[in-house]
Amino acid sequence: MKKVFAILATTALFSVSSGAFASGDPEAGKALHNQANCLQCHAAQPYNPQKTNTFEKLVAAVNFCNVNLNTGWFEDEVLDVAAYLNDKYYKVK
Repeated sequence: MKKVFAILATTALFSVSSGAFASGDPEAGKALHNQANCLQCHAAQPYNPQKTNTFEKLVAAVNFCNVNLNTGWFEDEVLDVAAYLNDKYYKVK
C-alpha cells in the first residue's frame, strides 16, 4: 500500500510546472533538509546532478525519500526541499 501511495504522490508531483518550481522556498527547504538529517543517508554519495537532470526528477526523488522515510512533508514542503537542493547541487532549469 505504501508503494502505491508513493507512486500516486510522485505522479501528482510530476505535474509540477515551472511556476510551481518558482514558488518553492529554498530557505524553508534547507531547514526541512537539515531537520530530516538527509545527509545521514546522502553523505557517502552526495546528490548526483547527472542522474537527476530535470526538476521533475528531483521532485520525484525528494518525494521518494519523503514517503519511504516517513518525513511527513506536504507537497509544498517537498517542493521547498527540491528548490533548496536545486539551488545548492543540481542547478537544473
